[in-house]
Amino acid sequence: MNGILNKKTTKFDIHTHTVASGHGTTDTVTDLCRRASKIGLDAIGISDHAPAFPGAAKESYFRSLLKAPKSRFGIDVFYGVELNILNAEGDVDLPDELISSLDYAIISLHTKVTKPMSLEDNTNAYIKAMEHPNVRFIGHPDDSSYPIDYVRLLSEAKKRGVYPEINNASLMPDAYRKNCRENDRAILSICKDLSLPVLLSSDSHGKEHIANFSYIYPLLTECGFPNSLILNPVSLSS
Repeated sequence: MNGILNKKTTKFDIHTHTVASGHGTTDTVTDLCRRASKIGLDAIGISDHAPAFPGAAKESYFRSLLKAPKSRFGIDVFYGVELNILNAEGDVDLPDELISSLDYAIISLHTKVTKPMSLEDNTNAYIKAMEHPNVRFIGHPDDSSYPIDYVRLLSEAKKRGVYPEINNASLMPDAYRKNCRENDRAILSICKDLSLPVLLSSDSHGKEHIANFSYIYPLLTECGFPNSLILNPVSLSS
């Protein structure tokens, strides 16, 4: 994943899902790449749900990505995974050797997989999951279903070179996650104090919302969050 973070571009979205995630879309990797190219991205990351998520792909799908083309429709393509954190010990649902073979991994807590725990256990779960190889991003840590000690989590993330995401889907009016706007304000404030960059993510299930950060931008402005601390501060139109 260092490849995209070292490129002189901000035009990418790397939290996206295909039909392999098992819900929300019938769009394929090809569909997402074609759309990303059409709207002017330089790169896209495919991060389907790992196997513990209901209906998601099995290990064999992620192994097959190793042979997938790294360029499609004139843009770079990165192949990752959205791992499910399974418990307070930070166990996840792919083996380390497979995680390390992918371009990157996002770690997330999902209510369909893991029962909410205490603030201490939720925080420990994220921190311990960051020890897995190739984990570079913290997925939607803004859901009050999983209370988090943000100062501790983000301080540890900075030490490890891991970045929190600000998730556009969390901020949509019909979002199922709880108190996300308030929690994202806290995350942005702490990241600004720590000089810790954030990743903007669409969490698009299918091609429709790729690089749609429309609910994030007003919050960034409201919080006075600097562009210099945004890994991909790009605004695209369809």
